[in-house]
Amino acid sequence: MTDFAVQEPPAGPAPADKRVIRPKPAPVPLPAPAAVAVAMLTGLAVLGIWFVLYAVFFSGIQESHSQRVLYSQLRYELAQATVPLGGVIAARTPIAYMQIAAIGLSQVIVEGTSAEDLASGPGHLPDTPLPGQAGNSEIFGRSVTFGGPFANVQKLRPGAIIAITTGQGVFGYRVIDVRGPGDPVPTAKQLGPASMTLVTSAGTGWRKGWAPDHVIYADATLVIGKIQPTPSGQPAAVPAIDGYLAGDPGALLPVFLWLAALLLVTTGLAWAYTRWTGWQLWLVGVPAVLALLWLTTSYAILLLPNLA
Repeated sequence: MTDFAVQEPPAGPAPADKRVIRPKPAPVPLPAPAAVAVAMLTGLAVLGIWFVLYAVFFSGIQESHSQRVLYSQLRYELAQATVPLGGVIAARTPIAYMQIAAIGLSQVIVEGTSAEDLASGPGHLPDTPLPGQAGNSEIFGRSVTFGGPFANVQKLRPGAIIAITTGQGVFGYRVIDVRGPGDPVPTAKQLGPASMTLVTSAGTGWRKGWAPDHVIYADATLVIGKIQPTPSGQPAAVPAIDGYLAGDPGALLPVFLWLAALLLVTTGLAWAYTRWTGWQLWLVGVPAVLALLWLTTSYAILLLPNLA
């Protein structure tokens, strides 16, 4: 039998690769006007996203911090019997503590109802009596931004109790009803000699829950506690910025100035990008940009309706 050996192919150069490797085309730079437009649109998009995040999230953290500070101040002043009882009270001074078990609400009430005042929590309309006093006391509160403390006021049902602690004692109000535009207003007999109206905003349709477009009211009558006299010197009227769904035009100038500062800083960082190392740019740039974004947004949001 003949043995057949497997012969190896003769050694030689490997066959040439027939594929042609073409270099990748270099990216075509955008024309200068297009590059500027893209940069501006990107910046506007970042600002818009930041504004939404601040409005629905970071502003709530800010309000929560303010409430903790106000609660400590109110407790101390209640113990010292120095809580204001009427007359002209400085804006954002804590004047009462509100609890509504039916909707899980516990908030310090401050004096004033402007957009800036309501960034700290619910506010008392200065030309109405304080809670517990004769007449109708109006308390404003936000429904979406800065934690939305009054977001669930529209869920209140007749009979729910609103507990209020002031420098004159503890009072309880029973809810009569919640009303919106066009709904009947409670009669003087229903309200009684001392009453309270919680004022906030709400939305309808696709705007519900995030873009309120009308005012709602929760009316309540005093059922617990003795009616207190109203001290003299109460303001006869309030500025327009304390009204329903009013913004604060005075915030426009700070917004412009902080935006200008933000533009200068970002321009400086763009220049530094070509000269600094990465960690230097991040170390200096991120805190500066975040601080300016926070300041710009905290004023810009005051241009929105105070009850939003």
